[in-house]
Order: sequence, then C-alpha cells, then structure tokens
Amino acid sequence: MSEPYLRPLPAKSPGTEPFWEAAAEHRLVIPKCNNCGDWNWIPYPGCRTCLSEDQVWTPASGYGTLMTWSIVSRGPPGFPSPYVTALVELDERPRSIVMLGNIVDTPHEDLKVGMRMQVVFEDIADEDISIWRFKAA
Repeated sequence: MSEPYLRPLPAKSPGTEPFWEAAAEHRLVIPKCNNCGDWNWIPYPGCRTCLSEDQVWTPASGYGTLMTWSIVSRGPPGFPSPYVTALVELDERPRSIVMLGNIVDTPHEDLKVGMRMQVVFEDIADEDISIWRFKAA
C-alpha cells in the first residue's frame, strides 16, 4: 500500500480538463490561439494577445530553459525538504511561456541559469491526477 500524498493538489477547474487528460498520459498541452497563433499559459478563456476565445489545446514540446530557481530548505507540511521550485521558459513561441514547477532527478548543485529542462509527470497514486515537474534535459 502506498503512503498518502500529503501535499496540496491543484484544482481541476472548469475548462482545464484537456490539460489534465493529457497530463494523465504524460503529455503537455497548452491552449494556442487560432486567431493570432499565440500560446496561452496559464489557461484562460481568452487569448492574452488578441482576446480571441478561439483557442485549441495544442501539444507542446515540454522542453525549455531554466530561468531561475529557489532551493526550499524548510517548506510547508507534506513537502520533503530540501526541494527546488523553478521558472522554466518553454521553447514554444512567439510569446514567452513561463511555467512554475518543481525540479526532480537533478542535483541542486548542477543547476545553472540557461540549462535545458524538460517536463516530466508524476502520477499521484489514489488521487487520479498527474503533476508536472521539470528535470535536466
């Protein structure tokens, strides 16, 4: 029997079902505007560039560049310390997409601004959700 997952889980809000369905298959999808072609992360009903509501969930590469990170030595209950929270700029364009997430399977001392990262997914047992993380590419 697995131990219970004690960390807070993201809410599956209305309109984000395609993201969570893809995450369960370990795929990253992001809304892309059919009007101007811009990517829109965090999911929002309208494009942040042209305000069009004509968006489609589109596969993303899941690769990007480490912008910054923080090593958390003493986190909230349920978070084993130390852990790393990072901002990663994805490769998709034209407008920059920056995702916040934890770094796994990469020693803290190896982290460098500009290093290549990739999205990986962690399946949360008994919670019916997969969470994105980053690791060195």
